[in-house]
Amino acid sequence: MQESESILEAAIRAGISINYGCSGGSCGLCKARLLQGTVREIRPHVFSLPESEKLQGSILTCVNTATEDLELDAIVAGSVHDITQQEISVKVRKVEQVASEVFKLIVQTPRTQRLRFLAGQFVELKKDQRTSGCMAIASCPCEDRLIEFHVRKKDDDAFADYVSNTAKAGDMLNLRGPFGEFVFDEEANRPVILFAFDTGFAAIKSLLEHITAQERELPIHLIWMSCGQDGLYMHNLCRSWNDAFDNFTYTGITLKESLQQLAMDVEASRATVASHMQEVMQAYSDLSEHDVYVSAPEPATVLFKQICAEKNVLAGRFFAEPVRGNEDMTCLLTLQKQP
Repeated sequence: MQESESILEAAIRAGISINYGCSGGSCGLCKARLLQGTVREIRPHVFSLPESEKLQGSILTCVNTATEDLELDAIVAGSVHDITQQEISVKVRKVEQVASEVFKLIVQTPRTQRLRFLAGQFVELKKDQRTSGCMAIASCPCEDRLIEFHVRKKDDDAFADYVSNTAKAGDMLNLRGPFGEFVFDEEANRPVILFAFDTGFAAIKSLLEHITAQERELPIHLIWMSCGQDGLYMHNLCRSWNDAFDNFTYTGITLKESLQQLAMDVEASRATVASHMQEVMQAYSDLSEHDVYVSAPEPATVLFKQICAEKNVLAGRFFAEPVRGNEDMTCLLTLQKQP
């Protein structure tokens, strides 16, 4: 824990979803009871705890730092139902083109109104009444002020058009959320397989960064499939994870066919995608002790689920999420018509 870091900031950085509101000492929602250890106040604050609560050891985690190891009694979000929906005016911090048709959008929340969310969730971003979209958060909850999204250019999508053509640093957007139940099972301590298709990588990236922030010693296999030469638009980042983390494996699959070519021949497309999935999953004979997280178009999810089911994955340990902001995925839209 850094000397100038609050207990709240340290908890968020470690992937612990401790309760908070303003994070600036104004609301009292980050209140916790100190059971063991000592703290030091590092910031002024408006909210004042009643003397009776102070005598019982209550502190504000957003304005105190630890001077030694602590034991706290604090409210921690255990599920999506523990986090209320928020509405925040956010500022565009950066727009970066990371592939020919994919852009990374980073927005910043006000210091006094950070976004509280769980890894894997999504939000609605709105520029105006005609320009909005639901996007998966691509960053870790430990980065609660700088929120990352991956946006693919799409015809007839006003928000994607805005991001790819006119968005600039300083623009103001309305953020509403979080939504969704595609979150990591905090009680699990099992090997994890993460499968992403195209920009479904955003939600998977958020999950992965959350898991690694907690320094869990879990075997993790990241599988990312996409179309075209630059479909794996953060391939180097994935390779760096492969080098940095023990028990981590990364498999990147680039389909030679473009999105348009896959859409032209439905039967061949299904066979192509299925063959790649089967090849990478040959390494597994039994998935009964694994958790599987998938963010892909429904047809690809169905194919991957079938393969995992043949390897004994338990129904309650297969978690799926559509590709937010690109749910239809033109290249695979019609595959679900196949038996």
